Amino acid sequence: MRLYPLLCPVLVAISLSCGSGLTGDTNNIEIRALNVALASKAQALNVQYLDTYSILVGQNGKPVIFFFQPDGEHLSELGYLRWANIVLVPFIKAQGITCAGMVGDSITRRVYVVEVQNGTRPATWDDLLGIKAYNEGVDGETSQDVINRLDSCIQPDIDCYFLMIGNNDLHAGIPIEQIIANVETIVRTLQTRTGKPVVIQAVMPLLQ
Repeated sequence: MRLYPLLCPVLVAISLSCGSGLTGDTNNIEIRALNVALASKAQALNVQYLDTYSILVGQNGKPVIFFFQPDGEHLSELGYLRWANIVLVPFIKAQGITCAGMVGDSITRRVYVVEVQNGTRPATWDDLLGIKAYNEGVDGETSQDVINRLDSCIQPDIDCYFLMIGNNDLHAGIPIEQIIANVETIVRTLQTRTGKPVVIQAVMPLLQ
């Protein structure tokens, strides 16, 4: 049974309660509502969903300050290491993935805040994942922006695409239903054009 139809009334109620502020007034209630919808869409599409939200919160349900930059949105070095070591690397090893396409916005792109080789150079996703990886993150992008540049994300040696998108959509006041429709377009397009699996990742919390 698909979960999304059952959850629609809940998502609409949450969206209305959170969307009455100014554009860009995003909070974690909205993000959690989006993640519920993303998980349901992943199930409907028969693709893997990875919970990259709860790994950044403590037992009290609030984001842990050490995982974030001072802006409260982008990850610190510890945040990236946790994302990689707790979620991505175990999944990659279990699935035998040898080359990853990391598709998303600035959260995906700014992996360079991690320093490697005794702090002598910024890290790449190759360093964090232990395999070849393409950093396909672009600052400020929405789900529609990803759709518009999908051709540039496709590489012949990628055997799995990891998608994290939606934070900037919420900042822009784009409805959850539209974000989910765009995510479905991204997933189906990548699957059709490459024949490779696509993994949907949860949108990460904000430090509020």
